[in-house]
Amino acid sequence: MGRRIEHRGFVLWYLICERGIRGILVFGFGLYLFTVQASQIPAAVDSFEVQFGLAEGGGGLIDQLLHYVLGQVEGLSATSVTLIAVGSVLYGLLEMLEAGGLVLRRRWAEYLVVIATGFGIPIEVREVLVHATWLRVGLLVINIAIVVYLVLRKRLFILDEGDNA
Repeated sequence: MGRRIEHRGFVLWYLICERGIRGILVFGFGLYLFTVQASQIPAAVDSFEVQFGLAEGGGGLIDQLLHYVLGQVEGLSATSVTLIAVGSVLYGLLEMLEAGGLVLRRRWAEYLVVIATGFGIPIEVREVLVHATWLRVGLLVINIAIVVYLVLRKRLFILDEGDNA
């Protein structure tokens, strides 16, 4: 499982960039949440709403959606903030580990990408079935394509090493 990948194609470069950028952002968000106190969240949300002119019930669909999300964030307890911070840091580390392994051309990184992406597919299928949007369908198709590409093209779960040894 520690052997090197022969070459990096477009799909692998896409995965490296996507996983690396997402990992850094989510990890940074998690670290930031460790510095936030739950009692400061309502004031920060109110300040954000005033700064960007988000009046309750006003504006378009995006403004209403943002106001709803901010309302949910405003009600978080200290325990919820800590759990979200821990989850964000761990998920960010996983994403950065995947990107780093792909940069180093390690086979285990491809296995990790397949397993991590594969675990999310049932959740995405449920989301598409419950709340179908073009974005959700598109993301589901992309993730399924990534898993299929890595399994078939890279021969990840094939026992006969043959030409890939």
